[in-house]
This record gives sequence, structure tokens and C-alpha cells, in this order.
Amino acid sequence: MSQRLPPLFGQSWPAAWRGLLLLLLALGPARVSQAQQLLDFQYVDSLTQTLLDQHRWRTLDSVGHAALRLGADYPALRRRLGEAALATDHPAAALRYYGAALHQNPLDAAARAGLAAAYLAFNQPGPAALLARALPDSTRQVLRLASHQAITQLELEGTTLQTAERQRGAATFGRLGVSSRLSPRLRLTQNFSYYGQEVELPRYGGLGSGEQHRTSQGQYHALLAAQLTPSWQLKAGYDFITKDLGANNLGYLAVAYARPGWTAQAGLYAGTVTDTARVQADLRLTVYPLGNLRLYGFGRGSVVRSSGRSYPNALLGAGGRLRPRLWVEAWGSVGTVPVLAEADGTYLYNLLDPLCRRAAVSLLILGPQRLSLRLLYGAEQRRITAIGLDYTLHSFSAALAWTW
Repeated sequence: MSQRLPPLFGQSWPAAWRGLLLLLLALGPARVSQAQQLLDFQYVDSLTQTLLDQHRWRTLDSVGHAALRLGADYPALRRRLGEAALATDHPAAALRYYGAALHQNPLDAAARAGLAAAYLAFNQPGPAALLARALPDSTRQVLRLASHQAITQLELEGTTLQTAERQRGAATFGRLGVSSRLSPRLRLTQNFSYYGQEVELPRYGGLGSGEQHRTSQGQYHALLAAQLTPSWQLKAGYDFITKDLGANNLGYLAVAYARPGWTAQAGLYAGTVTDTARVQADLRLTVYPLGNLRLYGFGRGSVVRSSGRSYPNALLGAGGRLRPRLWVEAWGSVGTVPVLAEADGTYLYNLLDPLCRRAAVSLLILGPQRLSLRLLYGAEQRRITAIGLDYTLHSFSAALAWTW
């Protein structure tokens, strides 16, 4: 197939020569001849292909950047630079290169597959599945991006919570999560969870020790994510909560936008929790300062509206990869709230006592056969409102996930 000549080779000559002059001044006389060679389309195309075949990623990146500065911009060059960026663990750069290559040539299957792989390297299967729908079955199998899949992930989580406060006993939490891909655009996640805790309630009249009571909460959570474009995603969720005071319902709607170096999401929860109307507005932001998952920062700002009052809550954290199969995260939050929904409604903090402050650290261990284990320790401060007493609740959690 014939390639459309880039601006340097036949178009915008004045601008191209100005760029060449600036580059030559920067390189010095010793490298003038090398820079002049980069004006030759056939030379650039052959050299970058050879470097690609030899897996000389850094040299390919250097030559490709120099050629781009001179105006040599065509799909094959961008695709090769994308492959070099992905091979050297720079998925943000790979997204830009592959995205430009696919924009210039929408029929380029290699660029489409590379772009899907770059999204997977950023742990974003939604855009990857959307892009992969136009790929051959064999390529989708390599990427593990089937168009329809009954179960894509199964997760089992267990948590124990301990406190030294005599009026509050130990608590347990369990969750079963199942994820499915309904189509290249649609993904469904369902969670079934249960929470129980022994608490001491004041006796009638306030005399003597209180009475022990078992408080519990069962929850069903469903989240439907629709990938509108590789950058835009729409989420709709529903929570059905059973508690001592009866059944409760919570709806959720969110929109997310992703760029190579950051993602942002705005969401809104509304419904009845513990027989009280609740509304929660969220804004979440994740940034990747290194252009990969070696280091990332994340934050969330929330405002909970309940009983005519507003309760702000903020969370800030950071994470990164310590080893190829070992990840760490740490985060903390402040702001007293009566209830709090997190992770698109997967977790609903709806204990008897309001939540004040939290801090946690977690480890993610990638095992064989696409197994992963997440270990978490957290400490949260809660308040017994009736007597104005703050106490600390320590949580130890383990979650085992199978991903297909």
C-alpha cells in the first residue's frame, strides 16, 4: 500500500527547513550529515523498521523523535514508536503514538492492537475491549479480550475488625464479587456482601451495663459500565441494603474521562439508607506522573447530604509497583460522615457510629494462573454519638481474585 507523504516530503518545505536548521544548530557540525539523512523518507522508514526488528527500543525512540521534529510523521513511524514505548514500560507515551497512528489510518490493525495493549498496561480493560471489537479473533484471544464473557473476574474478600472499646465488639465483613463482559461496550459487576458487629446499647433508664445487640447489614450491588469512546465511560449502579431498620435502596450515576496521564470521574449517589434520605456527590482524580503504573496518586472529594446537613469527606493516597508482581498503596481520609459509599458503591460505610478519620496500607501480590491476593490493614476513628466518645477500629482484610 502506498504511504501518503508527510509534510516534510513534498509539503510545507519552509517550515520543514526551519525545523532542520534548528536541529542542526543543536546537534553541531559532527552530526549534520546524520540529521540530513533523516530528511530521506526511505532511509527513516528502513532504519526505524530495522531498529524495531532488533528490539533496540531506546535507539528507535531517539531516531523516531528526531524524525518527528523534522516533520516525518506517518502511521508506520508512530506505530513503531508506540511499540518501543510499550516495550520500555511507558504506556502513556504508547497511547499517544498508537492513537495518532490509528487516527491517521483507521484500518491499521497493528496500531489498534497496540493501542488496546497500552490500555491494558494501564489497567483499563474498558477502552481496550472497545478497540478490540474490530480485531480478528486470534488477536483478541492473545489480548484476552473476548467480545462476550460470562465471568471475567471472581473475587472473594474477608475482613475482621477489632477494637479495644468495650461498648463495641469485633466485627466481620465478607464479599463475593463477580464481573462479566456483556459486549465490547458493556461490563457488569455484581457484589454480594455481609457485615455484622456486636454492640452494647444503653439500658432503658441508663442504669447498669448496656445490652448486647448484634447489628448486621446485607448488601447487593450491581454496576453497569458503558464504554462510550476510549476516553469516555458512563456508569450506572444500584445498591439494595438490608439492615436492622429495614430495606434500603441507593442509586448511582457517574461519568469518567481518561487521558494518557490522568483520569477523572464525577458521580452522584441518591436514595434511602437507614430510613433516611441520603445524597452523595463525588469527584475522583488519578494521576500517573511517570506515565506508567510505577507511581500514581489518587484522590476523592465527597459531600454527603443527610437530614438537612452537609458532611464533606476527602481522601488522598498514592501507590506504585515495588516489584513486577508486588504493588503497594497507602491512603488516608478525613471528614465525619454518617454514611459513605466508595468504589462506585461496592462498599457502603453504614455502621452504627459515624466515620471520622481513616488510614490504610495495602499490598497486591500477583500470583500464577492470573490469581492475585490483596492484603490490607486499616485504622479508622469512629464516634459513639450518644456519649461523644471516639474509638479506633482496626481492620485486617484479604481478597483473592481470579481473572480470566
